[in-house]
Amino acid sequence: MEQKNKYDSLGYYQILNVSFDSSEDDIRQKYRELAKFWHPDHNTDPKAVDMFQKISVAYDILKDAKSRLKYTLLSIIYNTQNFPDINALCTLKNMKGQDDVNLRSIHLIEVTGKILGHSKIDKIYYCSPSEATRVVKQITKHNWFYGFWGISALFVNIWAIFRNFFAFNNKKENLFLCIHNALAFAADKKYSEALTMALLAKEFANKDELYFINLYIQNLNNYSPLSIKRWNIAKLRRIQLFYPCFLILLALIICGGLYLKNVEGLKKNSVSVKEIVVFSDGRKAFSDVAVARIFDIPVDIHDKKYLYHLTQTTQAMHGADESFDVYATIEAGETVRLTGYTADKRWSRVMFDNGEMAFVKSEVLQQGIGKEIPLWSKIYKE
Repeated sequence: MEQKNKYDSLGYYQILNVSFDSSEDDIRQKYRELAKFWHPDHNTDPKAVDMFQKISVAYDILKDAKSRLKYTLLSIIYNTQNFPDINALCTLKNMKGQDDVNLRSIHLIEVTGKILGHSKIDKIYYCSPSEATRVVKQITKHNWFYGFWGISALFVNIWAIFRNFFAFNNKKENLFLCIHNALAFAADKKYSEALTMALLAKEFANKDELYFINLYIQNLNNYSPLSIKRWNIAKLRRIQLFYPCFLILLALIICGGLYLKNVEGLKKNSVSVKEIVVFSDGRKAFSDVAVARIFDIPVDIHDKKYLYHLTQTTQAMHGADESFDVYATIEAGETVRLTGYTADKRWSRVMFDNGEMAFVKSEVLQQGIGKEIPLWSKIYKE
């Protein structure tokens, strides 16, 4: 029974040097021996009074099998520092302040960013399924909309969101709730409620804890458990995914809107090319094939910004494709004005000194004046 004696928060088993399964006669005999030895009437040790009082308190709890089991169960969930008054237990209630056998423990973190800092509420909520839905929705919404405002808040909030996603069915916290309320309901003579909570506690207990919970359940075998609502953990997690999905969708809508606006702007700044194509036999045709869209650059003959020169001798075409007829062969260094370019920027439309336009490959153009511009040129005027 040494393993089972580890649940001894106030040291009562240790004081009397007994184990949980010691008989009442053995416990009584141990008490008498120790009480006789430490009785202050004949023991002059300075700590005799204190030891005698501890022995008496321990015996009051352990002499009865039911109070001994109650003490052991409380030792499973409480330590020395927070151990409650064993005879004054009050039930842990739902968020409306009501007794409820459908309670579960949810440990949630709420973060508020404050630009230069943040605040954090780290709290355990005892709530019913409907209350859980509400509080999870509220805290998730708060974290996503108010938790990222600040450098320190950013990292804390990311951890909080991750931690909250796995905040359900925490064994330690739910075992605490179930055992505490099972004992508190029994103290209020609500034995069906006590049995219901004890049965629920089995879902969160390990092997050693299960031994004592089953003993407690055996003491309530004259009662019937109440029906409880099953928790939909998947639903609570889906609620937490709603807000990030909503924000991502909103961001996509905004980015999509900006993209379409940009495309529309480009369309407005572009002109359909309908060039006169001259074939080798002298025929002329009106065509917009192969150069469906040219991004137009307005001509300002007083502006040097769009003056370019050819880096090599090249052929200027009637259209933005090598399949079009040649307009003219242009010598390296010839200065031209850029008046437009294709969407893929492979071809540029340029104006020559005589004011006519043709297409050259963009790779042969270099910004800046090459050969001197004639005074009669139509591409630039001082």
